[in-house]
Amino acid sequence: DSVYDVISDIQKSCRPDDIQVQDGIALVAAVGRKMTFRPGTSGKIFRALGEHGVNIRTIAQGADELSIIVGVENKNFETAIQVLYDGFAGK
Repeated sequence: DSVYDVISDIQKSCRPDDIQVQDGIALVAAVGRKMTFRPGTSGKIFRALGEHGVNIRTIAQGADELSIIVGVENKNFETAIQVLYDGFAGK
């Protein structure tokens, strides 16, 4: 399926007011069970990425608070992964 087929399917089944496509965005997820009980985790993630020149283009967090997903430009994907791993792995 092409992106246009997917958009058409979404429009038919969900009838959204608007659909926008963003090219060149990589999704990076920070996942951890302890995030729920640690206030300020998202702020620390955003700050760490910003300090390393990674611009966050989109943010999503599920109601379960087990993950925070950020969209970054493809060129910043590896940097974002490294920043999150260095700053949060095993903590």
